[in-house]
Amino acid sequence: MTHFKPSEIGLTVERANDLGYEVKSADEVTELFPQDIVISKDCAEVLLRTTHYIDDLLVKMYGMEPFYECKSVEDMFGHLMMGLAPHTSGAILCRLIGVADIKGHYGHPFFHAGKRRNCDGDIDCIMLLTDGLMNFSKAFLSTHRGGQMDAPLILTTQLNPSEIDKEALNVDISWQYPISFYEATQDTPSPRKAKESGVEFVECRLGQQNESRGFGYTHDTDDCAAGPRNNPYNTLDSMRMKTMVQFALGTTLHSVDNEDQSSRLINRHLIRDMRGNLRAYGQQKVRCTKCGTSYRRPPITGECNQIVDTKVDPFTNDEVEVLCPGNLILTVTKGSVAKYDGLMNELIEKYGCNDYTEEIYNMISEWVAETFREEETKEQQRLW
Repeated sequence: MTHFKPSEIGLTVERANDLGYEVKSADEVTELFPQDIVISKDCAEVLLRTTHYIDDLLVKMYGMEPFYECKSVEDMFGHLMMGLAPHTSGAILCRLIGVADIKGHYGHPFFHAGKRRNCDGDIDCIMLLTDGLMNFSKAFLSTHRGGQMDAPLILTTQLNPSEIDKEALNVDISWQYPISFYEATQDTPSPRKAKESGVEFVECRLGQQNESRGFGYTHDTDDCAAGPRNNPYNTLDSMRMKTMVQFALGTTLHSVDNEDQSSRLINRHLIRDMRGNLRAYGQQKVRCTKCGTSYRRPPITGECNQIVDTKVDPFTNDEVEVLCPGNLILTVTKGSVAKYDGLMNELIEKYGCNDYTEEIYNMISEWVAETFREEETKEQQRLW
């Protein structure tokens, strides 16, 4: 989001002006500040309850005055938040200015790029600034590899457009496309060539006073929540159904090469999942279903050897150790290894793929088949 109308995010004219936006009407389009965000109504309700928790924590544990005292979602407008992308530890300071009937949240391209989210995925994190500061300690974090991920170890208070990912710098900010741009498209140029046809990009303004302000847009919208409430990725049940619907759309679209799409999907995602799970299967542990103990190598007895109790032998009066009665099971199953085998085979047969990807698939599929090959059962032979 680069622009908004106060009316579409639940913001009054008076409150918008208090937050630094100079508007005269609730339907007036104004430019979003790079570190302001708009979140979903569902998320706002959760954060509202979190403000109550933080206030109780301040009063009852620290003997201080409550900080938020928010009675409604609108009372949270103007409060500071943290944005933190998954698998990172660098949070970005942001400010809540509104809510919308959406499933995600809106932020400036600089904000998303700064926290390395870049609209690439379906998971993100927004937390109250006080929550991230008060309820945090490295003592809470795991010492295992990756234990410091998803925790705000660093907080960036001011975004610098020169330091964010280049994807946000490739956003075009012209108010209209010149005729020279449409003429250039007749030769099917690369996106980089578009910069030479009169279209302005964010990158062109780096280092200038207007590097973060004065952005334009070419098409208007009535409501930022007017998009579809659900998409097939949410409503379809299985990964196979989602994939086949995607390729059915690729058949309809002239701009999509399904053979290339099949090669990319298999090589970059499905094959890697299958190969990784096959490796994990060969290095896996076994786990007790009762006590949860895991073993790198199964005990010779085939049973869990954890002592859970002691009892007195009625004949010898000696104390006897009682072992856990749980069953030992594998932690990686055949189903998790071969779950995409049939899907990849179907994609190759129906849409094809490049020779390299097909050869890699055949090789790994054969490895999986050999790993789980069932021995032929033979009838008992008579000895006479």
